Amino acid sequence: MIEYHTSTIGDRKIGKDLPVLVQTMYDSAIPHDKAELQELLRRIGALNAMGCDILRFSYPSLEDHESFSWLCKHSPIPLVADIHFDYTLALDAIACGAHKVRINPGNIGARWKVDEVVRSALDNNVAIRIGLNSGSLPKGEESMPHLMSNSALEYLGWFESLGFYNSVVSLKASATETTYEANRLFASQSGYPLHLGVTEAGSVVSSVTRSTWALGRLLALGIGNTLRISITGDIETEVQAGVELLRTLGLRKGGIRIVSCPRCGRHSFDSQGFLQSIEKELLSVQKPLTVAIMGCQVNGPGEAKHADIAITGIGKDIFLYEKGELVRKVKLEEAREAVLEAVRNAE
Repeated sequence: MIEYHTSTIGDRKIGKDLPVLVQTMYDSAIPHDKAELQELLRRIGALNAMGCDILRFSYPSLEDHESFSWLCKHSPIPLVADIHFDYTLALDAIACGAHKVRINPGNIGARWKVDEVVRSALDNNVAIRIGLNSGSLPKGEESMPHLMSNSALEYLGWFESLGFYNSVVSLKASATETTYEANRLFASQSGYPLHLGVTEAGSVVSSVTRSTWALGRLLALGIGNTLRISITGDIETEVQAGVELLRTLGLRKGGIRIVSCPRCGRHSFDSQGFLQSIEKELLSVQKPLTVAIMGCQVNGPGEAKHADIAITGIGKDIFLYEKGELVRKVKLEEAREAVLEAVRNAE
C-alpha cells in the first residue's frame, strides 16, 4: 500500500486531496537595488493576485544573499531557490529563509554534500524538491520514464534515512509522453507530492498545447500537486495558463472567466485589442464572474445574456450589459473603465 506524504512550503501544504498549486519562475537575476526589489515585490503581489501560489528563483551566487533574504521575509507567497552543482548555495538559500530548495542530488556531487543540505532543511523546516529532467540523467538500459522514477525513489530513500520527509518530486522532459509516463509510473510507486511540468516547452502556443496534453491527463488521474506551464515568454502568461488549466479541470474555483470572440470581418468593436488592455486586471480579481467581450451583433447580445458582465460593439455603438440586461451605451474611451467598475461593484 502506498504511504502518502504531505509537504509544507512556507504557509502552504501540498499532498493528496489538497488543492493543486500554481508555480512560476522569476525570469531574471535577483536585483540588488532597493528600488528594484520593491518593484519586484509589487510584481510578486500581482502574480499572487492572478493565482500564483509559489515562485522559484535561480540562486547562482552568494552575492544574492542579502536581496533574497529580504524577498523571503516580505514575499506574500513562498519562495523557492533553484540550486545546481554547489551545495553551499543550497545551505545559504536555506539561511536566507527560502521555503523550499530545488536540487538534483545527482549534480550536487558527493553524497555527504547532499546530506548536509538535507540536514539543514530538516533543522529549518524547509522543503526540498528533487528536480530531475530527462536531459540531466545518465543514459541506462532502462527506459527514460523508469530511469527518472527509479532515480527519484533512490534519492527519497537517502532523505528518509536522515529522517527527512518534506520532499517534493518533479520528473520533467521536453517530450510530453516521457513526462506523462514518468509521473504516472512514480505515482504508482510513491505517495510523495509531485510538481508537474513539461520542460523547455517553447512559446505560448506550443507550451500550452504540450503542457495541457501531458499535465491535463495526469491531473485528471489525480496525479500532481503543483504545476508550472513553462513558457518562453511572460511569467504572467505562465500563471494565467496554469490557473486556466486547473479551472477547466474543475480543480480551482473562483476568479474571472473571460468569454471573448475571435475578431472577424464583421467586427465593429476591436474586441481583441480591448481584451489585451484589460485582461491582466480582470485576472487579478477573484470574484466568480463571467465577463464577455464581443465584437459584433451576431454573438454579442447572445453571449451577453449568459454573462455576469458584457461589453459588445454593434455598429458604431458599444453597449454594457450586467446580468444579461442592457445597462447603458458607452463611448469607446469609457468602455474599459465601465467594465472594471461593473466588476468592482458586482456581488
